[in-house]
Amino acid sequence: MGDEAVLLTAVFGLILVAAVLQRMTGLGFAMMLAPFLVVILGPHTGVMLTNMLAFVAPLLMLGMVWRQIEWRRLVIIAPVALLVMPVFGWIAAVSPPGPLYIVVASLVLLGLTLSLVVSRIHARADGPVTRILTGIGAGGGVVLAGVGGPALTVYAVVSRWNVRAFAATLQPLWIVFSAAGFLTKWTFSGDEIPVFPWWFWAGSLAVIVVGLGVGTLLSRKVRDSAVRRLVIALAFVGALLSLATGIRETLGL
Repeated sequence: MGDEAVLLTAVFGLILVAAVLQRMTGLGFAMMLAPFLVVILGPHTGVMLTNMLAFVAPLLMLGMVWRQIEWRRLVIIAPVALLVMPVFGWIAAVSPPGPLYIVVASLVLLGLTLSLVVSRIHARADGPVTRILTGIGAGGGVVLAGVGGPALTVYAVVSRWNVRAFAATLQPLWIVFSAAGFLTKWTFSGDEIPVFPWWFWAGSLAVIVVGLGVGTLLSRKVRDSAVRRLVIALAFVGALLSLATGIRETLGL
């Protein structure tokens, strides 16, 4: 098997795992793909391709979870995230990518750790200020590092959001974020749209559909508490991968 075939198999495998996680937890697609695609394609193109693929999975998943979506949660988070994306897009365009990844990942790790401390003392935070900060964190994460899930995970923990409603409500948010993040990167960074053969896009779509189906079967057999732990673990993994990417970019490795 040639190098290209091995690489393609790895990419499709990542997409499959990401789609399974997306269906079970509501997030994980971009967090699984972004760090690896950034390594393969470079920081800007990798993030753009991640945003393009991350648009498809929630779009296909939307009909499955429509009744569980809590639209009121999005009234503040979504507009704030969209408003700050151009600002973060400009920052990404004029700043070296390595330090940006390090800053974003470090803030996410700090936020996740603090959210777990808050959950231990049975405190709850869910109001306009919390949702505004969540929107800023999610919008910035999508543009700077291709991931907005960790910031939303912090909000889910501190607000004690039901994990099934959380997973459902994130899907329309990912659709908007992926489209806006892609357009922001395209506008400010001047990257070309990633070009691949038609069969790559068709194969990606097929793998996503299979992954969502597998995730649906698994979600019926897994307890909410286990899904919640998986969501938090994914957020930590995503942040650590972004941190590793930032260190590698900064050191030129």
